[in-house]
Amino acid sequence: MFPTVANRSYRLALPLARMAGFRARAFDLLGGMAQLLPIGLLRSISRQGLVMPVYHLVSDVPVDHVRHLYPIRTTSEFGADLDFLLRHFTPVDLHQIIASATDGRPLPKNAFFLSFDDGLREFHDVIAPILLRKGVPATCFLNSDFIDNRGLMFRYKVSLALNALGSDPALSRATAVAEWSETHGHSGVLAQALPTLRHGADAALDELMPLLGIDIAAFLSGQRPYLTSQQISSLIHRGFHFGAHSIDHPEYRFLSMDEQLHQTLGSMDAIRQQFGLDYRAFAFPFTDFGVTDAFFQKVFSGDDAMDVTFGCAGLKREPVARHFQRIPIEQEGQSAERTIRTEYLYHLLKAPLGRHITRRS
Repeated sequence: MFPTVANRSYRLALPLARMAGFRARAFDLLGGMAQLLPIGLLRSISRQGLVMPVYHLVSDVPVDHVRHLYPIRTTSEFGADLDFLLRHFTPVDLHQIIASATDGRPLPKNAFFLSFDDGLREFHDVIAPILLRKGVPATCFLNSDFIDNRGLMFRYKVSLALNALGSDPALSRATAVAEWSETHGHSGVLAQALPTLRHGADAALDELMPLLGIDIAAFLSGQRPYLTSQQISSLIHRGFHFGAHSIDHPEYRFLSMDEQLHQTLGSMDAIRQQFGLDYRAFAFPFTDFGVTDAFFQKVFSGDDAMDVTFGCAGLKREPVARHFQRIPIEQEGQSAERTIRTEYLYHLLKAPLGRHITRRS
């Protein structure tokens, strides 16, 4: 179901899919130890009763536009994750998070808030039925440009390209592909260069796709990787919440303040108006790394102010009162239980150095 070891190294080059450097080594070292400590003890000492796991999708079949980006949870793995969370935490929904952040209403003593990024079709087809059976609320964050499969996020194009190259290694030696690589400054191994592409590389990627036998328009109409407006409306009717995840999924650290605000407020306005939402919730694509205090001052003020926003920095204390850090669960070979336990222990070990608190300029 997943890429080979060689392709896995490409996947780990992508921003959200990795825990790089010291953090990765720390998690490897602490994972076993964290399993020996009672979750209640970890929670009590850290004073972090609220955890916020975040996923993208769940599937029992290969998903080519995702498989080279991050591990995909199976339905049985996801069910086990939920069972762990329900044993040790109480589920809360977006309205409860907003009320806590804006009005100071208390949450249950030990709570978890579940969310999903990118608005992928599996949220409707696979995830929602499981959540409804188990009575777990969830929020899905949407890229406004991709609703109804109007476009495809650049990283998903990269995964499709890597899949094509893995299926037919001769493609990378084709004259047209070699010329594309040379033109765009990727004269080395193409499969190693593709994961380094950033937001804004869509035009170049769109030139490459047909050279690899990939028809993006046909993929969007046939595979329909994203939720449709009808599916979103149906899910809202069944009690799920939705928020914005930017217009087209850039990395915010590479954007100017004006571009960050446009991506944030533009996507929120579009989604709120289309679906009649009476709340404003935003989750950063990839990460909120590089976003300044000045940005938060702007988005939390004025008539179009956000109610809450979310990052993906793991279990950290957050000085911005209405901004929350979520825990990415899709890590190689890690269950939600192992990841959350290790997050707690890592948080405690960072505390004496003050690194358990988010720092911004």
